[in-house]
Amino acid sequence: MAFSLPIVLAAGLVVAAPASQADVLITKSEVPSFQKLWTFGLNRVAPALTVGPEVGWNAGLESLRPPGASYYRLWDKKVAWRDVNPAPGVFDWSILDRRISLVESWGGKPLMVLGLTPQWAAADPAAGDPRWGAGTASPPADINTWREYVRALVQRYGSRIGAYELWNEANLQTFWTGTPAQMAEMVNVAVQEIGNTALTIAPSVTTRLRSGADFSKAMIPSLSPATIDQLDAWNLHTYPAGDAGPTVRDACKQRVDDIIRWQKSLVQLAATNSKLIKPTWDTEVNYGLAGPGTRPGKQWSDAEGAQLIQCTYQDSYALGIPVTFWYEFTATPFPLLGVQMTPLSGGGVSATVNAFQSIASASSIPNTWIPNLGTAVEPSVTIEGYRMKGVNSNKVQVEGQTVGVEAGTIFRPWFRFPGQTSFTMGTAAVKADANGNLTWQRKTGKRIAVQFRSDDQSIRSNTVVIQAR
Repeated sequence: MAFSLPIVLAAGLVVAAPASQADVLITKSEVPSFQKLWTFGLNRVAPALTVGPEVGWNAGLESLRPPGASYYRLWDKKVAWRDVNPAPGVFDWSILDRRISLVESWGGKPLMVLGLTPQWAAADPAAGDPRWGAGTASPPADINTWREYVRALVQRYGSRIGAYELWNEANLQTFWTGTPAQMAEMVNVAVQEIGNTALTIAPSVTTRLRSGADFSKAMIPSLSPATIDQLDAWNLHTYPAGDAGPTVRDACKQRVDDIIRWQKSLVQLAATNSKLIKPTWDTEVNYGLAGPGTRPGKQWSDAEGAQLIQCTYQDSYALGIPVTFWYEFTATPFPLLGVQMTPLSGGGVSATVNAFQSIASASSIPNTWIPNLGTAVEPSVTIEGYRMKGVNSNKVQVEGQTVGVEAGTIFRPWFRFPGQTSFTMGTAAVKADANGNLTWQRKTGKRIAVQFRSDDQSIRSNTVVIQAR
């Protein structure tokens, strides 16, 4: 069955005590942009699930259908660029034809993921993870080979493809070794070729790594104005850390914090271009996937998995994500993932699938980990300074206390000595710690006036004057 948003939690879901607002703070000046961004989740497209590579005609499972949805994501199914375009000017559509027909038989449309460069087209034929093949993470040596591939897809399938995801996890070297600007060029070309035949969804980035936000911030300024106008949505993969928990509430809250951290980067860019505020899709999510780095994975019980699916869809709705793809529905358990969505023997389905299908009619339990925009604050920093005693009396120390500032925010000291008419920026960077504290020292016996300013100078402290030694 397919159903429409809004999505709410199932009755009886047990969560931990209510949380305060998200770890990633939203400031008062950002509230209007967040309000607009989050309303894109209202009354939009029905949620969707992707189907796993074990499900479908090649596994002898033609009759096995995933839960109904508007879109099904075609990835990990031997239908990538390298698969359909194995040599210059050569296209093999046999597998993709059958994949698309199968999706249509389920009543949905494909989300076609573009990516995995053929080795023959790669600028670096060695770039890429061995699991997907040499060259697959490389930019093309000639951008026209990319254009010809996208054009061939559009000409063959037209509106049978519902949406295109323009690359997979572009912030990971596993899938992309080029620069953000090179990816922007790929997006500009793809958008030109797709036109109005389908929705165009930006390359996905992962939110569990800060590099996801960094990549988007570096790529978006290189998108052409025409591309920004035509793009229908941004795109995230919102796996929290593999060991997120231990409760369902903890794992859901971490996903929300990660999403808002990425959204803050978008809101900051949108301060100079309001057209950047548009819907966001989440085209892969699960829980318990090992990483980042050495962080272990976690297996969730079937009952916990049902709860995680429910909070995922409610949280997506609250954060302006109208379409969320669960990764993934598979014929048998897939040990890479912490939440399994599989059919059971005897024709039944797992509790996670049952939970997914019951969301539309369930009663609501507030997802208290979503921040209340009414509690947003304006960031500030207050400082005091003193001359250090004893053998260090030729040193001064300035301590600051921030309010509404994220841990890791960079401040720089600005100082003025006697006889100077203006402040000079110091070279040392001072970062706010997890408690919002700042500390700065300088060796000088002179009278000195000091203040702290954020790198963008949007936050300035009071000025303290420390007398000469």
